[in-house]
Amino acid sequence: MSKKFEAEHLLTLDDRQPIFSPGAVVFDDTGIIYVGPPDGYTNPVDQEVVIPEGIILPGLLNGHNHAAMSLMRGVADDSPFFEWLTQHVWPIESHLTGDDIYLGTLLACAEMIHTGTVGFADMYFEVERVAEAVAQTGMRAWIARGLDKPDRETLEQSIEFCEAWQQAANGTILTMLGPHAPYTCPPEFLKEIAEAAQSHDLAIHIHLSESLDEVRQIRDKYQKSPIQVAYDSGVFSTRVLIAHGVHIDSDDLPFLDGLTGGVISCPVSNAKLGNGILPYRLLRDAGIAVGLGTDGPASTNTLDMFEEMKAMAWLQKVRDHHPESFSARDALWAATRGTAEVLGHKGGRLISGAPADFVVVRGRPAHMTPEWDVFANLVYSASGQDVRYVIVNGKIILQEGIITTFDEQAVLAEARERTRRLMEGVR
Repeated sequence: MSKKFEAEHLLTLDDRQPIFSPGAVVFDDTGIIYVGPPDGYTNPVDQEVVIPEGIILPGLLNGHNHAAMSLMRGVADDSPFFEWLTQHVWPIESHLTGDDIYLGTLLACAEMIHTGTVGFADMYFEVERVAEAVAQTGMRAWIARGLDKPDRETLEQSIEFCEAWQQAANGTILTMLGPHAPYTCPPEFLKEIAEAAQSHDLAIHIHLSESLDEVRQIRDKYQKSPIQVAYDSGVFSTRVLIAHGVHIDSDDLPFLDGLTGGVISCPVSNAKLGNGILPYRLLRDAGIAVGLGTDGPASTNTLDMFEEMKAMAWLQKVRDHHPESFSARDALWAATRGTAEVLGHKGGRLISGAPADFVVVRGRPAHMTPEWDVFANLVYSASGQDVRYVIVNGKIILQEGIITTFDEQAVLAEARERTRRLMEGVR
């Protein structure tokens, strides 16, 4: 069934024609059929939606998440990174059940759908329950079982999960291997994971160079940076999603030369935990793809990618001491095409033949008036609460602000109850 969406502006993020004003997109469940002026498509459609003051743009892609940690939102805020992780998060995680993880993932998906995210890369455990939740929501996900200690049996289980769920839910679920980090997975185990990824044609999702404490710890132990440890262990022999990369420096660049994949920046989490600011310009000048993510909702608190775009733009300007070093368009690019490039996904822009993944934002509320620059308005003025429609794989999963694929209110009520149980269990 073909559908046509028309709005005041349509941002394609394509190099040849970045914007149509007004614009329309025609699509079905096989992908985008047409993008351009509304009167440029004259064939009949089964459904037509006109948003007179709306903005159509590619759906946002969250390149790094631990979605089920939504149940830990607000735990030990304002604590140092390793204290937060080892003394607060890990003890709570030891009490989580599969049902908790399923529900926490649904809760995170509700927030992401409301704020314009169409897909996310996730690393956690009990990943079958994560995948079941994602399949129910209609979102896309790249799911990895987090491997946080040398354990051959868990690696084998991860491979089995990857094979069972690869391309599931009409191709919206893809799988990866997820070594947590070099400080939990030593080089010998990283080598095993890298070999498994190659033999099973899987990508790798890994935290690298997230904090100064991590870098110092790895240098003290191996006399190498985390990037070099990953390189020497063969991790970069396949597509790799490097989460954070805050402390990548020029000495690391030779080890990243020719990298397939790239780095996902999580500016809010990195700022909130005091970990620093990604060296965006250093990476881009070296030809390394850079995308955008939130990290888990226990560290970033919100999964609103509009907030991440703002933060990325502001913090890059602070890092470079120059307002022109990172623009609103750079931020929007990172949240769409940049993350798609890291993931090897053909989405992230609206062109004929691309996946029908897009969102519609209301374009003229008070906080987006006047309209000097639609890109600047979206990045600096808009929030996820301005999203009215979300379409993934040709299916409308948010319609006039209402989720169509599951009972959001039931999820919220159960999340509150399960959180109370978790708090009682830990305390």
